[in-house]
Amino acid sequence: MKARKIAVFTALVAGLLLIFVPMYLTLTSSFKETAQISGDFFGLPNPFTLSNFERVLKDGLSTHFINSGIITVVSIALIILVIPMAGYALVRHMQRKKSYQLIYTLLIIGIFVPFQVIMLPLTNLMGKLNLSNIPGLIILYLTFAIPQTLFLYTGYIRSVVPAELDEAASIDGCNPIQTYFKIIFPVLKPMHATVLIINALWIWNDFLLPLLMLNRNKDSWTLPLFQYNYQGQYFSDFGPSFASYVIGIVAILVVYLIFQRNIISGMANGAIK
Repeated sequence: MKARKIAVFTALVAGLLLIFVPMYLTLTSSFKETAQISGDFFGLPNPFTLSNFERVLKDGLSTHFINSGIITVVSIALIILVIPMAGYALVRHMQRKKSYQLIYTLLIIGIFVPFQVIMLPLTNLMGKLNLSNIPGLIILYLTFAIPQTLFLYTGYIRSVVPAELDEAASIDGCNPIQTYFKIIFPVLKPMHATVLIINALWIWNDFLLPLLMLNRNKDSWTLPLFQYNYQGQYFSDFGPSFASYVIGIVAILVVYLIFQRNIISGMANGAIK
């Protein structure tokens, strides 16, 4: 038993170091001059400087930060607006109509399709539709969010939202649309928070889809795409690159801290069938 505790403690410490050390290096390096980063990578900033942040903002980070913000906010809004409606309809009709079960299965099976399989045909299709732009990218994020998000919402509705709520709302004179938006949608708040965090982390940090869809137009770059090209442009100037990483981390960390209380309960209930 003692050996098991030691092994668990060792694994936890190793995991903590794997998270803490890169975070420490990124944060401290963002406040160092490039010469100090090269000479004393693990040391504290001396002197402490904000010039890296001033430099990266001057080089256009704010524009790409706003692009990422718009894409993330609009994509999340569409995901939370559209997918729970589909989940609600499927759950309420799945037991009585096999066609709804088939639709659900076809949508969920997308979880098992590797993105690499459809990457090139998808890029070609979006180009032919003139959707290799920010609106096209938002459509793709909504599409790719369907399998996992629908699975979570349907599981949550089955386990937490009884059909009796629909019947009570109907007796009170609510039609199906009123029932959903006035009764069901507010009850899904913990799952909304879970879906928001999961997809916001993915969309905000995603690199591959923006690279495929937006790389030709510099004005449309997202923050990760800007960081990638910026690092290549100033390969030997590490300070501004680390500053851009800190800005990106802090933005999504604030969102996580606001909604993290609802994540565990939402994930637990959403996984129950």
